[in-house]
Amino acid sequence: MSIFSTEMIVLHLDARDKQDALMQLAKRIEAAGKLQVGGFDNFMLSLNKREEEFSTAVGYDYAIPHGKSDAVAVPAVAYAHLTQPILWDEEDEDWVENLFMIAVPAASAGDEHIKILTKLATAIMDDDFREHISQAKEPNQVIDIIEKFTS
Repeated sequence: MSIFSTEMIVLHLDARDKQDALMQLAKRIEAAGKLQVGGFDNFMLSLNKREEEFSTAVGYDYAIPHGKSDAVAVPAVAYAHLTQPILWDEEDEDWVENLFMIAVPAASAGDEHIKILTKLATAIMDDDFREHISQAKEPNQVIDIIEKFTS
């Protein structure tokens, strides 16, 4: 089973701010059935806790927010391209226009979480990856690009 699905890919996400972007993308993960029933609030808490510890902005207008929580039923990765950049981290003045959100069950968070994060961060540093993602017109194209650059 893939950690990606078209229902968790948003090519034009209109978000007012960081919290709105996190909430909207987490809702996509919930709607895809990747969270335990009633687990949305706990998953949001795990995302916000991580952001409080250290910003998940990684440069190149990307952020990789991630949550490890018992609220996550199965590992998942969602993606959104924002309709306009939002301020992600005021202290470092990081603006973000693309998000990859990682959801992993707390019980399996160790290696799996790090592997996903490392593969995505490495892909984001690749100019070709960023160019291909920016040109994608359909969610399935985004998944194909991600899988090509992270396999």
